[in-house]
Amino acid sequence: MSKYLDIAADIERDIISKKYTDKLPRETDLAKKYQTSRVVISRALKVLSVKNMIYVVQGSGIYVKKRDIQFPHMVETAANKHDGFVNSMTGKGNITSHVISFFVRTAESEEAEKLKLKSDDQVYDIIRQRLVNGQPAKLEYTIMPVKVIPGITLEILHGSVYNYIRDELHLDIGRANRIIVADKVDAYDCDYLGCKAGDAILSVHQVAFLKDGTPFEFSETRDRYDRAGYILFEVNN
Repeated sequence: MSKYLDIAADIERDIISKKYTDKLPRETDLAKKYQTSRVVISRALKVLSVKNMIYVVQGSGIYVKKRDIQFPHMVETAANKHDGFVNSMTGKGNITSHVISFFVRTAESEEAEKLKLKSDDQVYDIIRQRLVNGQPAKLEYTIMPVKVIPGITLEILHGSVYNYIRDELHLDIGRANRIIVADKVDAYDCDYLGCKAGDAILSVHQVAFLKDGTPFEFSETRDRYDRAGYILFEVNN
């Protein structure tokens, strides 16, 4: 991943975690923090601006934009309805995957909390573009714990991870908690979903669990507004 995108993602996490609630450090201070140039910082800030996270006031500074999109209630999908993208699209087109990024690293604090991991546990960091009949439909940012889902490879990522979990690891997939919001496109959406600046995106934030209650996926899926399609089933607890 490009350095400016890494920096943009890191600053976005700091905004979401409330480390920055009003104003960001100056560009020169950010450049020093990330040991890079102001040009790289400027590109990272443009990504955050497109995502409607920040705005710049000339001569004053970089401010965190108050989000006017409120998260709706969480939706929980039943175990037999949470089946992965490939299986949910059976009969609706030819599904292919382009792996943009794939590596193993130590879990960050939010990831460890969501996936119930220790601070030194390893996770897969996966970015995939999903295509239907050759047309980009989804962009997936997925974190999975290595100790829960061992053995993921590039070959598996080009197919169905969920089928691998069921058929090769013999694990039962259970429920998923989803939060769905409308969002504005970012640079990756433009590059990999063919979006234009100002387009809308359907953003789905998800924590998925095995049937025994073990969390195995912390993800965000971003869908083109004109190709999105989710059927949600609420579960009465």
